[in-house]
Amino acid sequence: MQQFDVVILGAGFGGSLTALLLDRIGLSVALIDRGTHPRFAIGESSTPAAGYLLRSLSEQYDLPQFQPFCKYGTWQERYPGLACGIKRGFSYFCHEPQQNFEAKPHHGSELLVTANVSDSLADTHWYRADVDTFFAEEVQKSKVVYLDQAEVMLDRVDGWEITGTRQGEPIALRAAFVIDATGAAGIVPNKLGIKRQTEFQTNSTAVYGHFENVVPWAEVLDQRQIDRSDYPFDCDHAALHQVLREGWMWQLRFNHGITSAGFVLKGGPQTGVSEDVWSGLLERYPSLAAQFAGASLVAPESGLVSTSRLQRGWKLCAGENWALLPHTAGFIDPLHSTGSAHTLCGIERLVAALERFWGKVELTSAMADYSDSIQAELSLIDTLIAGCYHSLPDFDLFTASTLFYFAAATGFEHLRCCEGKQPLFLCADDSEFRPVVKEWSELVGQLEKNEYEIPRAIERAEMLLKPWNRVGLFQPAIPNMYYYTAAPESEPR
Repeated sequence: MQQFDVVILGAGFGGSLTALLLDRIGLSVALIDRGTHPRFAIGESSTPAAGYLLRSLSEQYDLPQFQPFCKYGTWQERYPGLACGIKRGFSYFCHEPQQNFEAKPHHGSELLVTANVSDSLADTHWYRADVDTFFAEEVQKSKVVYLDQAEVMLDRVDGWEITGTRQGEPIALRAAFVIDATGAAGIVPNKLGIKRQTEFQTNSTAVYGHFENVVPWAEVLDQRQIDRSDYPFDCDHAALHQVLREGWMWQLRFNHGITSAGFVLKGGPQTGVSEDVWSGLLERYPSLAAQFAGASLVAPESGLVSTSRLQRGWKLCAGENWALLPHTAGFIDPLHSTGSAHTLCGIERLVAALERFWGKVELTSAMADYSDSIQAELSLIDTLIAGCYHSLPDFDLFTASTLFYFAAATGFEHLRCCEGKQPLFLCADDSEFRPVVKEWSELVGQLEKNEYEIPRAIERAEMLLKPWNRVGLFQPAIPNMYYYTAAPESEPR
């Protein structure tokens, strides 16, 4: 039976990167995956925070091959064969049922928030089939033992025993520590009987897939003679949000012709066949129907994916000899593109703790701190997103609610880049910020039934966020058009 310091379950980009980092600090590592690469996956939209974190990790642990992924320009220069999309920021467009999209005065149905100053410094959408394959191939070049297409069982006996088969051959490993990067599968917490987290403010489901021949949204706007001259960037070069009465639709365009698209709907699971739900929503919103009139689903091969409730989590995220990466620990909703950055933030914290306390009694308390930090971050994300869902009936209110996320994101970026600090993700350890977000979420929850109080509520939002408003939120030179909000940075060398 092979002996390892750490066995990691799950070879998505998070599991693969963690394996490489632990190898760099001198631990013996095995990475096990049930499937193989390449494969369909979502969670594709990166952010400035994700770029900062990946750059920091690649520099600190001498993994220069990952540096180019931090920005669109360097990615295209170094890895032009790996599909990705350019992301200059976030764009939002508000739709009314049974009506074509209409631009309201003062951009009252549009919101664009810039995250970077140029295409070369832009963030990216990760085409996960390519990116995850690249990360896994880098693992196979290292000293890490890589076992894909493996079916395994866990036993907790003086550490961990991992037994099973790989392509018909038996495998048997022993590990002092196990990291679960399996996402929703949650192999380790299921084995340990950890209780599930069930108290979420957000309640949403999704139906999604990858498509070809999706008409760019800018073309739809041009056909409707909607002026785009005030836009700070191409609205398709973004995490594009189509804001609906029922929820919202994401559109992420990659540079090889594929678009990731999905409806995220508030409330319980949708009844009916996925294709019927999809087509029914397109029929309800004519401008979206125009975008997808000639589109075809290309992945997954089994058809559109329809989910149960998206919100999930565990009440304990780490223990004496085990830990969950953030995406296994829990998930809230894709609205603010938090997945990749949160994963990287958790990896940074977990690897640092293992490097500092490996073989020491302090590791147990360090894992307790890690668990608490992940729970705090998920709780904040939940509150931020719940406020946005409460605000869906009124786009001005929804815009104000999104600014709470942008205050959190830019605050985190500022502390990391300008002050050299390492706060929890989205400043979840800020004891003054968390109550402000909670107050706002509760306020807009009450406003769903009292639309006459909305202007006063938006004034309240601006006042609440004033201590954290570093980038001119609420008062852009052009209404709802934010030309730059990220922390300062320079062009790549």
